[in-house]
Amino acid sequence: MRSRTAAVLVGVALMAAACGARANRSQVSAAARLYGGGAGGGGLAPGQAGADSGGGAGGGGGALSPGQAPAGAGSGGAGAATGAAASAGGAAGAGGGPGSTLPPGGNGGATDVGVTGNSVTVANISILTGPVPGLFAGAVNGTDAFLQYQNSLGGVFGRQLKLAAADDQFDCGQNKALTESYLPKAFAFVGSFSLFDNCGAQVISANPGVPDVHNALALDAQKEPNNFSSQPIRQGSALGPIDYFKAQSPGAVTAAASLIGDVQSAKDAWVGERAAMVHEGYQFSYERIYEPTETDFTADVVQMRAKGVKLLILIAADVKSIARIESAAAQQNFHPQITALGASAYDPQLIPLAGAQSLEGVYLYLPSALYLGEDRGTNKEVDLFLTWLKRTHPNANADLFTAYGWASARLFVEALQAAGQANGGKATRAGVLAALKNIHKFDSNGLLASGDPAGKGPPTCYVIIKIQGGKFVRVDDPPGGFRCDGTYFLAGG
Repeated sequence: MRSRTAAVLVGVALMAAACGARANRSQVSAAARLYGGGAGGGGLAPGQAGADSGGGAGGGGGALSPGQAPAGAGSGGAGAATGAAASAGGAAGAGGGPGSTLPPGGNGGATDVGVTGNSVTVANISILTGPVPGLFAGAVNGTDAFLQYQNSLGGVFGRQLKLAAADDQFDCGQNKALTESYLPKAFAFVGSFSLFDNCGAQVISANPGVPDVHNALALDAQKEPNNFSSQPIRQGSALGPIDYFKAQSPGAVTAAASLIGDVQSAKDAWVGERAAMVHEGYQFSYERIYEPTETDFTADVVQMRAKGVKLLILIAADVKSIARIESAAAQQNFHPQITALGASAYDPQLIPLAGAQSLEGVYLYLPSALYLGEDRGTNKEVDLFLTWLKRTHPNANADLFTAYGWASARLFVEALQAAGQANGGKATRAGVLAALKNIHKFDSNGLLASGDPAGKGPPTCYVIIKIQGGKFVRVDDPPGGFRCDGTYFLAGG
């Protein structure tokens, strides 16, 4: 049971197969291990710069509405935002401070690719159209929102930050071609999100002097020497959540059950999660791989009750299937001592779909703060994130991809500021890479559980949530913070 989540995107994986997409096993598996079904970033929201589907990095692309195809022009993206920064924001790390203003002696002007005396252009390559329109639009929204926030503080050493957003159209070849096209135009790649990042990784690995700051999904992307993820992936699981549930009901872990979606991503994710649980003493009385098209789980509930299941783990399933399973359990009056869900369940759809009563007392665990809004009053970064998302993309919803886009942009800016402080405000790829290699602890000011971008180390901290009265409610956690009480289990290690 991994602190960084459960499986995910089951419907996406099925659609990819149906459409002949060629995402390889490692790509989709990594996505499954890491990402839950989002609240829906939607298509690019009104006010967002247009996405590029043809490799141009120029400015002036028109805004896209949800589901609209890209116009073909590059994004002029994150220009200077108007108004003062949110009062909650940027208390630590990147954002404002000595790295924002133009140094007395100037910043060196056009010091590298994508850099002028008054701007730095970065690229983001994400899936925006294809089988699931707007699939990872949140990644662009989040990246853009943070860059606009930083611009409102003065940018970085007198330079405004611009985003060139590109759509790989759910296509490996397009991802690779776009990556190649941006090498001579963009200073760095920031906040990208695609099931085909292994294709772009071929290009980025061959150009190790180019910073790539995004949450790598494919194994090839994870291994790039110049990739830095805000929450790196390793095959395995944080043990904290596993031990938490064991402590809540020690006898329940010897009669556990799970249902796993029949797509390779979910099955691969489950292998590592299950290994970690077995390592901690869990025993499984019932497991079944289900077809993602199934809608009736009554027979599973009957079987679990007959086998005396006391702990139900649903972390390798999509949010709609989880809702159906929980509804069936309630209808059969089946209430395990513990039901635990992964981050795919942290979705506004879950409670309306299953019904609040069906979910009462169910646990979730997350590798992030409650970015949908529950933590807004206690976590300044959540408030800042939601404030600027609303300001820059008023019709977009927050989801995990948006949060990772924001965090990736913050990580990049932190490195850009550190590099400039070391060399008189000059922006160079080499300087940013050197700065990134020194960032061994990063949590995006509390938005995420802390990981090690430079050392490619995953987080071990987590948040425990309980559904109470139809709401996601923190339990046994520091307000706005994380539980950090376990180590990391490497599957096969």
